[in-house]
Amino acid sequence: PPGAVPCPQRCLERLRSSRAQLLDRYRRAGDGASAAAPGALLVQEVMEQEWQELQDRLPGLRGEQPMEQVLEDPDELAVLEEIQQELILQEQLVIEEYERSLRFDEECLNAMLDGLDATDRVICPVCRK
Repeated sequence: PPGAVPCPQRCLERLRSSRAQLLDRYRRAGDGASAAAPGALLVQEVMEQEWQELQDRLPGLRGEQPMEQVLEDPDELAVLEEIQQELILQEQLVIEEYERSLRFDEECLNAMLDGLDATDRVICPVCRK
């Protein structure tokens, strides 16, 4: 038909549309981690788990003593703050690695699409032409 779009062009459009949807999904997934402070949710969760384990191992932390007495020791506070900073740093490194991987995947996909555009060859998965 005179107004019909050829199959390779339709396939290329579908590929671009799917790529855009995939990238949007990755971007939305990344937004959840950086909504508050970077790494805040995972750090909070790990700190709560560690606190629970400390309470299980040390009966004095279960409430027999006021919290102020438990955390009065500056050395203990310094250690806890150091642990928290290490956890935040580790999570930031994981996020950076994820973002690098995402950029690499996007660059690979763009290079592949550019190659398909340059040769005007798109193999349609339906008609294999």
